[in-house]
Amino acid sequence: MNRIIKYIWIVGFITISCLALMLICNQIVVNNAEGKVFSEIDNIKYNKVGLLLGTTPQARITKNKNYFFIYRLDAAEQLYRAGKIEKILISGDEHSLDGVNEPECMRDSLVARGIPERAIIIDGKGYRTINSIVNANKVFGLKSFTIISQEFHNERALYQAEHLGLDVENLQAYNARNPKSTRALITYAREYLARVKMFWDLITY
Repeated sequence: MNRIIKYIWIVGFITISCLALMLICNQIVVNNAEGKVFSEIDNIKYNKVGLLLGTTPQARITKNKNYFFIYRLDAAEQLYRAGKIEKILISGDEHSLDGVNEPECMRDSLVARGIPERAIIIDGKGYRTINSIVNANKVFGLKSFTIISQEFHNERALYQAEHLGLDVENLQAYNARNPKSTRALITYAREYLARVKMFWDLITY
């Protein structure tokens, strides 16, 4: 019986420690994004380039329409038509797990909406968010840009951009709408783990 109680205490301690770590990492990222992440387009300042973070047009498992994809396109289009950006740098995986070229799919969809192809730049090496951020600065030479994705993603991307030792300044982000499907809820929950992993990435990148 004493051994069982001991195991219960150990498991409980580990569980509480993991939860505390996730909450602390989350709060650090949220606090860092304060005043830099916006949902109202009028609050966004002009930047020549918007960094649109890639995703696939369909959900990988269900193959249903991916509203993360659609809402990010909506946000990029809004910024462009409002004159808040002149160029859209689409950064994603050119050969994702299901063989989809994320940035090309996004480019084609934006062009179909009437965005000039000359206003779009492709980065197919944005395999992860951290790659997209580093490429924007080191490959494309961007010092200041507007990140475009959902709020949770924007907050993490901003933290990475500001803590990787990159030559960047005056970064901001524009929030795309948040999908409300069951799949989306899983994504939001998984973000807590992603934020813990992000700190490890910052140490080891």
